[in-house]
Amino acid sequence: MKVCIYGAGVIGGILASALARAGHEVSVIARGAHLEAVKAGGLTVVTPEERVTSRVAAGSDPRDFGVQDFVIVATKTPAFFDVARGIAPLIGPQTLVGFAVNGVYWFYGDGFSPPGVKIDMRRLDPEGLLHKVIGAERSLGIVCWGGGEIREPGTIVATRAGGKFIVGAAMPHMNARAKALVETCGAKDVSLEYSDDVRAPMWLKNISVIGNFAFCALTGGTIAQAHADVPLYDALVDLNAETHAVAFAHGFTKLGFDAAKSRRNPGNSPHKPSMLQDLERGRAMEISSTFLIVRDLARQAGLKTPVLDVVAPLVAARGRNAGLWSE
Repeated sequence: MKVCIYGAGVIGGILASALARAGHEVSVIARGAHLEAVKAGGLTVVTPEERVTSRVAAGSDPRDFGVQDFVIVATKTPAFFDVARGIAPLIGPQTLVGFAVNGVYWFYGDGFSPPGVKIDMRRLDPEGLLHKVIGAERSLGIVCWGGGEIREPGTIVATRAGGKFIVGAAMPHMNARAKALVETCGAKDVSLEYSDDVRAPMWLKNISVIGNFAFCALTGGTIAQAHADVPLYDALVDLNAETHAVAFAHGFTKLGFDAAKSRRNPGNSPHKPSMLQDLERGRAMEISSTFLIVRDLARQAGLKTPVLDVVAPLVAARGRNAGLWSE
């Protein structure tokens, strides 16, 4: 199978390595020093258990690789419009495109209509470019559990061995193709799972990370530091709970979130979540797809979100002032 990873950062790099080791013909779209290092010495993924280098085709121009069976977009969400302008050479009539990103998917409202709620996703595709160039019909969501950082060009240090990736189609009638794709991938050393409604694990992931993203980005602290500050952690859990309420209003009633249990079990991870890493390294911040669209969906469902209503503008201002986000 021909697979192109559009954006060979941490998540894209881990997936590229896993699929290349499974025997697929893998190419990556990257840039700068990272691209040159992959070209020269391969793509290296370091986990607590091993160090693996895979040889993959690498370039900055999608026209170099031609039509693919599967394209995985693993850029930051603010880059999606640039991706849409360049992705056409990779797409043929049967190509599937997966989005391995944080936040709410731009196609969330396609083929999905919760009772009593009208979904408006124009914030994430205001001019319809993603729908026009890629389209929900061929799109998949990929929920990523795992992370790490690029310590040096060409080398990704993962926070744990493997990682878990849950894949599902945007449109319900594409479920069979999505399931067959997951079975065909056979990725090495990562868990690649199929979901018949990828929106459920998407919400579960968002609930688990939105508070960490917000309060670590605002304070500059690690997850452990944010969770050790009791008043701060209370607000963090409240933000997670508000996000859960939005998911619940959309019919996702069995996600297993328990605010009281969360308060009793703060985390102690020394990890800096990706949003703080982006801020510190001058990379575009995924504010619209992580915070502002959740606030939009809450208002559309008639829900009050007092914590999110304060936090979202603060994070947006932090990103805007750093030159890393704009509306």
